[in-house]
Amino acid sequence: MNYPKINRSLVDYTSTPDILNIGYHEGTLKDGRPYRLEVWVTGNVTTATLFISQEDLEDKSDIDLVKYISGEDIINFNDDRVVVNNYTDYDDNIFYSINIPLVDNGTDINELKVALTDYDIY
Repeated sequence: MNYPKINRSLVDYTSTPDILNIGYHEGTLKDGRPYRLEVWVTGNVTTATLFISQEDLEDKSDIDLVKYISGEDIINFNDDRVVVNNYTDYDDNIFYSINIPLVDNGTDINELKVALTDYDIY
């Protein structure tokens, strides 16, 4: 099955002064589903946001989604606290926006396992 790839082309990564956008990574999950991971910092918390299509995953709980992505070699989960939201992109495709804490007040929570690409905004 062909899953949609998120369209983030119109996002202004400089518009929020209290958020520092670190970088992003794009890839494909084992089931062929494209994903985009964005890492950002606000306050003392570094967060990774993973965007994946909701197609065929509509009934998954937050814990189910953590289990689903934990075997993908993207994030090493030491803590399964996540915040999951729905996100509709500019092409009207619906995605899960899975916010995963990486560092909180200098304490490592979860480990990023992929290399990031810098944004072309700074």
